Amino acid sequence: MGAVVNGKTKFRKIMVRLAVGILAVLMAIPLYIAFVNAFKKTSEITKSPLTFPIPPTLENVRKVLESPNIHLGEMYGNSLCIAFFGTVICIAVSALAGYYLSREKSKLAGALSVYFLFGLMVPYVIVYVPLVTMFKGTGFLGTMPGLILVFVSGSISFSVFMFQGYIQSIPLELEEAALLDGAGQFSIFTRVVLPLVKPCTATVAIFIGLSMWNDFLTPLLIGQKMTITVGIYTAIGPYAADWGTVFAYVLFAAAPIVVVYLAAQEQFISGLTVGAVKG
Repeated sequence: MGAVVNGKTKFRKIMVRLAVGILAVLMAIPLYIAFVNAFKKTSEITKSPLTFPIPPTLENVRKVLESPNIHLGEMYGNSLCIAFFGTVICIAVSALAGYYLSREKSKLAGALSVYFLFGLMVPYVIVYVPLVTMFKGTGFLGTMPGLILVFVSGSISFSVFMFQGYIQSIPLELEEAALLDGAGQFSIFTRVVLPLVKPCTATVAIFIGLSMWNDFLTPLLIGQKMTITVGIYTAIGPYAADWGTVFAYVLFAAAPIVVVYLAAQEQFISGLTVGAVKG
């Protein structure tokens, strides 16, 4: 009987690893396509987009870097500004809100929890028209602060939901001990709670930072700023597209995200799996 059970366990492990391997290959295909096509001519891309470039060409990369009509530095600067400040503001506000909602048992806290939960169901894309109308009257349309404000408002519900769930798993005894030592509420939050939620912070930062970095419509319509994703759009004309330049843009847009994820993957995985083994 033991041999049969061990055999079934090994078979399940093999099947799980096989499924994970297949999913990993499928997820890597877009990155592969972007990488190989960035070093091929447009004529070769349209004929065989999946083949490896033989010989590779740096013409597309050189065009993005050296063309006087393409301001890659400005695009990177705008995208980094949006992703950095939007993520920092969103994490600062949502961490405080998540801490309050996870510890407070009042009716107001319950109502706010429902309010943020509804925010997860309403994508801010559907409110572009009223946002444009409102921003025109306040002078925020076409400004970086207004653009960051839109991104923060669109990401804060998810961030609060993540922080609230994570902070609920932290034992109250740690905060009670700090309280007995004379620490104030804000001091407890900054010195006790925040260091313990680093995995959640990394997870939230990657999720919302990635969404802000990759967003195309919001910078184009609300901020009217040239970001790296808007730059991809400029290489696509009404009748034809310079696919070599498009994939070079995609390569430049994806490279920072891949580097950040590889640097923070342990914290990211830890934040996603919190509570998975708790009984």
